[in-house]
Amino acid sequence: MHSPGALKLLVGACSDIGPRRSVNEDSGYGSDRLLVVADGVGGSVAGELASSLAVRQIAEGLGHGVAPDATMILSQVARANARLTSAISDDPELRGMATTLTGLVVSGEQGFLIHVGDSRAYRWRDGVLDLLTVDQSWVQMLIDEGMLDPADVRRHPMRNLLLHSLSGSLSDTDAVRITPVDLRLGDRWLVATDGLTSYLPHDVLADAMEDLDDAQEVADTLVEQCWPLSRDNITALVGDVTVGAPSGNGQFIGAADADAGSVRNVV
Repeated sequence: MHSPGALKLLVGACSDIGPRRSVNEDSGYGSDRLLVVADGVGGSVAGELASSLAVRQIAEGLGHGVAPDATMILSQVARANARLTSAISDDPELRGMATTLTGLVVSGEQGFLIHVGDSRAYRWRDGVLDLLTVDQSWVQMLIDEGMLDPADVRRHPMRNLLLHSLSGSLSDTDAVRITPVDLRLGDRWLVATDGLTSYLPHDVLADAMEDLDDAQEVADTLVEQCWPLSRDNITALVGDVTVGAPSGNGQFIGAADADAGSVRNVV
C-alpha cells in the first residue's frame, strides 16, 4: 500500500578498498533523498577521479532543491559527463577515464533509477529481492542472446567488459536509463558496485536485506562478507523507505570522500 505524503530514506553506506587493490576507484553518496554509486572503469586511467566527479555532480544537482523529474535527472547526468569532458580537456593524460553510474533518487512519493554500466540497484519488498537494473556489459548481452549461461559469467574472460559508461563523450548519455519506480513504506533498496554483486550470490544479499534491522548494519555486513572474496573495490549503499520530508543531508564515501582511503562511513 502506498503511503501519503513525502517519502525519504534511512541510509547506511560502506566503501572499502578491498583486499587486492591499492586504490579505491569506487565513489558513493547517500542521503535521505539520494543513493548513488560510481565505479571507475578498471584498466583505464584515473578511475577514482572519474567516479568522484560523477558522484559529486549528481549529489550537488539532485541532493537538494525541488523534487526532480526524469528530464532534470538526465540533465544532471549530462552535467556529470561534461565534468569528465572538462577534466580531460584540461589534462589530456586523463583521456580514457570512465565510470559507471547507478542510483536511486527520491522525488516526492516516487523514485527514479539512474543507470549506466554494471553497478546495480536492488529492491527488497514483501520478502523478495529484485534486481531492477540490467548490466550494460558484454556478458549480459551474451546472456540476453542465449549465448551464455548466467552460471558461467564468473569464469568468462570478458566478464569485466562494459558496453556503456560515462567517459566524457557526447554520445554517452544516449545509453543512460532513467526509470520511474514506485516507493512503498517498508521497501529496502541496495545500490552497489560490481565488486560486491559479482562476488556475493543473490541469496546472500537477500538474507542480509531481510534479517538485519538497520540499514548501516546491512551495508557493513555485506561488505564484510564480500571482503575475503572480492578482487575489486567494494561499495554498498542501503536505503529504507520511510515517511518524512527529506533534508538532503548526506555523506560521500570512497574516492568521492576527500578523507577516504579504505573507509566505512555512517550517513
